[in-house]
Amino acid sequence: MSSFHKVNDLRVCINGTKLKNNLPFISTGIPSLDCVIGGGLPSGSIFAVEEDVLGNYSRVLMKYFLAEGVICKHDLLIASADENPKDIVHELPQPCLAPPDDEVRAASQGIDKMKIAWRYEGLSQVESSFGSNTTFGHHFDLSKHIDADTISNSNIRYCNPNVDGQNINGFQNNLFSNLLSEINNTISQEEYQSASKNNKNMLRIGIQSLGSPIWMAMDCDESEVGIRYGHELIKFIYCLRVMLRDTNAVAFITIPSHLFDDEHVMKRIIYSVDNAVKIESFAGSSRETNPVYKDYHGLFHITKLSTPFSLVPFIPPSLDLAFKLKRKKFIIEKLHLPPELQETSEREQDDITATPLTCGGFKKKDIDF
Repeated sequence: MSSFHKVNDLRVCINGTKLKNNLPFISTGIPSLDCVIGGGLPSGSIFAVEEDVLGNYSRVLMKYFLAEGVICKHDLLIASADENPKDIVHELPQPCLAPPDDEVRAASQGIDKMKIAWRYEGLSQVESSFGSNTTFGHHFDLSKHIDADTISNSNIRYCNPNVDGQNINGFQNNLFSNLLSEINNTISQEEYQSASKNNKNMLRIGIQSLGSPIWMAMDCDESEVGIRYGHELIKFIYCLRVMLRDTNAVAFITIPSHLFDDEHVMKRIIYSVDNAVKIESFAGSSRETNPVYKDYHGLFHITKLSTPFSLVPFIPPSLDLAFKLKRKKFIIEKLHLPPELQETSEREQDDITATPLTCGGFKKKDIDF
């Protein structure tokens, strides 16, 4: 019994966190995303999102992540080289109570209840959506935005890597050097150290479009731009991972991987981060007009999941995932293909050829019940 020690519960007091395997977890702001990645994001981790081609849906995920931090009164560090970081917080969704889905509401009122065989009544129903009954995190309404007073009262730091800052040895690109220096200065405070007794808050780091063409090093020959650019990006992820270890901080990074010429760059990045997902939008592709995918806006791929302090890895409910963006919320569901209900000439021909003739010479299509 001497090998058992009392668990330090100082980190449980942080608002908006839950303890899992003696490690604080925070919510991404999307209950369905928390469910498919194992209950949230562990502290000291990096969450990478491979952006869609237009980058619209990845921005929605970033807004959810930052809005959850504002409501939980977490400290924020927002960085972007493509736009002013202050413009990102102008359209953060407003929290709301989780209303029941239309199907759940209709079932509770007894409307359009399907009558099935008695032997199937005891079976559990198949749920397409995830996290609808969770109590961790908040539900947000994309049609409403957090007021400016709440944003101004929050502890938010903005970082524009284009501004000259402290240069770090080993980096030739000043953008990566400036951002890494700002993160290091912020995370070195005692309140974000997990080993300290004064760890009072959680730091959420949001980096928008890391690795876009603006991040390319233009101070070298054109033949070496792509090579050095990939090395600088991978080196930045390595340094950031070392900084975040044993801290109450989580980095949420969106990466436009479709712009990379070398596919090995993204593979090494995924190897370095803790969790990684990929958004595949139907916009501009043949799937956008395909009736099979009419209920979804794209596919959601899980490329890597972390297993902190656990011998058994987390297994998602399903790997065939799709997402839809409604007017008020972003939902991740199981990919279900719709049944073929319309009678076509091919199906009629199959019925004719597959049905043998009876002794009376009647065919299946001639029989009317």
